[in-house]
Amino acid sequence: MPDKPYGLFCPIAKACEFLEPRWTMPILAEMSCGTTRFNDLRRGMPRISPSLLSKRLKEMEEQGLIERITDKGSGTIDYVRTPRAVELHTILLALGHWAQRNIDAETALCDRDAKTLMWLLRRKINTDELPPKRIVMRFYFTDAPKTERTYWILAKPGMAVDLCLSNPGFDVDLYVETQIPVLTGILFGRCSLSRELEHERLRLVGAPQISRTIGKWLNLSLFAPSASPARMDALV
Repeated sequence: MPDKPYGLFCPIAKACEFLEPRWTMPILAEMSCGTTRFNDLRRGMPRISPSLLSKRLKEMEEQGLIERITDKGSGTIDYVRTPRAVELHTILLALGHWAQRNIDAETALCDRDAKTLMWLLRRKINTDELPPKRIVMRFYFTDAPKTERTYWILAKPGMAVDLCLSNPGFDVDLYVETQIPVLTGILFGRCSLSRELEHERLRLVGAPQISRTIGKWLNLSLFAPSASPARMDALV
């Protein structure tokens, strides 16, 4: 709860007091995607410090928004949403669609964090639309800092998609080169995949059965249909 309540009887004000502490809503949004482990929450939200995340999780547990579950056999800890938090899901979706419609694309795409983008992208790979074998994709961001430009995605039907920050040592099936706002804009529907390919702001080199079907195996954000378009020339 905030240090200074609004002092209003309005239920909306009371809800804001309950959910207002910084990072509460993003934590719930990340959990709604299936994230339950502390380190995975940190990967999805790298700008929150470990100490602050720990504090927020404790507060949210006290508020009845999440439950802390410890596996006594392995010692692993999972954080899961309670029914009270799940009930907020439709509100979070509505807020996301509102942002897509009303926040201009240039503002929405201004963050340039390749690692966070790739952590999101790993959830957008539909392995059922890829050849039935291990597929290795190498992503290179020309606008990222030198030490944060290259990532590898390992995808195999029936298995969780892996994100690697160092070369896994396998032959690469598809090379992807782009800039952070371009791939972000595609994922969130701010720009067209076909147009970015046509203008060579997204370049694919590798197996044709993978490069030509990117529109099938790369799932867009569920907020993409509500997006206002971006002027990519102004961002890259």
